[in-house]
Amino acid sequence: MPYRVTGLSVLNFGAGWERVPGDEDVAARVMIFMADRRLLFGDRHHSDERECVGSAHAIRRFLTEQIIEAKPGKTLGQRLTLLREAARNFVDRGGSDAADFRHDHLQFGLALGDLRAAFALHLAAIAEEFDLDLEYELARLVFPEDEDETEPTEA
Repeated sequence: MPYRVTGLSVLNFGAGWERVPGDEDVAARVMIFMADRRLLFGDRHHSDERECVGSAHAIRRFLTEQIIEAKPGKTLGQRLTLLREAARNFVDRGGSDAADFRHDHLQFGLALGDLRAAFALHLAAIAEEFDLDLEYELARLVFPEDEDETEPTEA
């Protein structure tokens, strides 16, 4: 865990230190936050458009805070920026007050699929880079079950 100097005393030869969160801490916070975002994995219905856009706004705000905490120029910050961009794109596609989604349910489904695909890709990479376990719902997003894969039954 990195530390930074917060103060020096010349005559007593002392220094004050403060613990600075590292990218590992930021990555763990992101995984915890995303594991509670039903927008990323829950069943969505045509009446959920406003709530989904609101959730995407909350994700954007959270990611902005985490980007500030991440080390500049490192892959974590870049991935968080791409996640924030995916959330912004989802919001933009929904239009004001999610009106575009409410009038075009196909557009809502496509935008949601794009958002989830981007999050699956980048969250999987973050989990791999920082050796983080994925909570069940996020693991289902990253590693969706193949409906065609069923255990063969003996006749």
